[in-house]
Amino acid sequence: DPAEKKPFFIQFLSPRYAESSNPQHWNLECVSFATLPSPWAHATLLFYLNGPTSEHVTSLVRNTTPGSQEYYTKLSTFFSPYYSRLPNYNPATCNPLSFLSTDWQNDELAGWGSYSIFQKSDYEKDGLVELDKDIEALREGCPERNLWFAGEHTAPFVALGTTTGAYWSGGAVAERIVQVYGMESNGPSVVDGVSKG
Repeated sequence: DPAEKKPFFIQFLSPRYAESSNPQHWNLECVSFATLPSPWAHATLLFYLNGPTSEHVTSLVRNTTPGSQEYYTKLSTFFSPYYSRLPNYNPATCNPLSFLSTDWQNDELAGWGSYSIFQKSDYEKDGLVELDKDIEALREGCPERNLWFAGEHTAPFVALGTTTGAYWSGGAVAERIVQVYGMESNGPSVVDGVSKG
């Protein structure tokens, strides 16, 4: 029953049960797309990685062919200690069909994996700093001047600093441009329900 679907976001904090593949105990986060509203719900797990974790995972598959058995095995070996701990997991019926890993850190067009970070503030010195307002201002852009911003820095708050966030924000800006110019959209937005942050 779709009404019973609950948002699914899980954090694996300093995991100690994957010593062979994660001896540094890097944190991982996971979102299930199965809990998205219809028609976007599908059986996909999205793992958020950063820093040394993403460097390690992308290095595992850098010179392998996506979709190959070697690619699958390397990523499955790394991620199976996590997805196997999810609710209702059954190894007989619940194994990934495929994996896809971005290589953001080695993509020149993505600034070699760069992302926005906001300056640390000191309440005693700076007072209340509302960084969420800065993100919302970037997200709004200057539509009256036909100037919009898209990227990980304008993403919904749950996806700031990620390739997923960049994708979502690009979709949100495209929808806004389509509306401004009175064009028809080609179907439901991929960012409905998440574009507001």
